[in-house]
Amino acid sequence: MLSGREILKLIKKGELAVNPLDASIIRENGIDLRIGNEVAVLINNPNPLDPEKLGEVNLEEYFKVIKIEDSFVLQPYMKILVTTLEYIKMPINVGGLVELRSTFARLGLSIPPTVIDAGFKGQITLEVHGGAFPVVLKKGVRFAHIVFMEIKGEPVPYRGRYQEQRGVTLPR
Repeated sequence: MLSGREILKLIKKGELAVNPLDASIIRENGIDLRIGNEVAVLINNPNPLDPEKLGEVNLEEYFKVIKIEDSFVLQPYMKILVTTLEYIKMPINVGGLVELRSTFARLGLSIPPTVIDAGFKGQITLEVHGGAFPVVLKKGVRFAHIVFMEIKGEPVPYRGRYQEQRGVTLPR
């Protein structure tokens, strides 16, 4: 796991890019990620969704994308996708792991483990699960945390379908 000082070195060398970058988000062993300006609410739909046929489906029947002007209230047990404010450009030899900041976890929220591959570029879309009571999610608030790990061996940079994503990105 890379320390905050090592992360700063990567940023200064241009190998890791975080935009917008604020000194307050660089932590002891990672970077805090802030809530961006979009969420996608998962809609309760009884029709099965085949992940191998996403191009044949109107995803608006399964997701409602909402712009966040100031804040969004995550209702109990609601599931959403949220984008980070930050656009990240990962080095080709460093991967990341995103977790929820502990304050939000203690409010009952959760996210599945989210791996950020070496070489990834884009805003990060996170799946968020609501807890037992409503929680206000404010645009720009430090919400998640990414830790960085050096890849051992010959790195294979990310070339997947979510490369260069911006805003909340629905399944592709």
